[in-house]
Amino acid sequence: MPPTVIVAPGMRVLAVVLWAVAVVLVPLALVGGGSVWLAPVPSCFIALVAWAVFWRPRFECTPEHLRIVDVRRTSTYDWRRVTEIRTRYGIEVVTSEGVRRTWLATRPTARLGAATGRPGGVTRLDVDAAARRMRAFLPAPVEQEGPPPATVVPARITHRPHGWSVVGMIVLGVLASMAGARL
Repeated sequence: MPPTVIVAPGMRVLAVVLWAVAVVLVPLALVGGGSVWLAPVPSCFIALVAWAVFWRPRFECTPEHLRIVDVRRTSTYDWRRVTEIRTRYGIEVVTSEGVRRTWLATRPTARLGAATGRPGGVTRLDVDAAARRMRAFLPAPVEQEGPPPATVVPARITHRPHGWSVVGMIVLGVLASMAGARL
């Protein structure tokens, strides 16, 4: 099965719109004779939020693992650790750590898109179809007969926080508020 990346095209369109707004704000503020800092700081804040919240979230499904990229962290699960993919409240991934709700599909009616690297671009999906694509990567349950194996290959789960982007949004948000207060 080819690697699949599942994204939310509507969120990505919103990110592009916000980037355009951020670019337009700079000349408008500079022409208006305002403070030099009044233009770039709010624009940088808007651009960072658009990227972190609307552009970056995705599911990456490969034969080896499932990677969930959210606003706060990137989590990588070996498929053996994923027990179920539910669609009750959007896409929920059930692992040996518990239920992981995702930022990308927070409701059952979310519109998603899947790219497999093949020509043809993004295939439009609903939440159920995206979950079916993800379930296709789940391995069949292994029936163990007899004693446990002598060696065990670990099935990894890794979490990498996006601390710099969260801190950046907080710092730029405070600076943008301070710049806005100078109006």
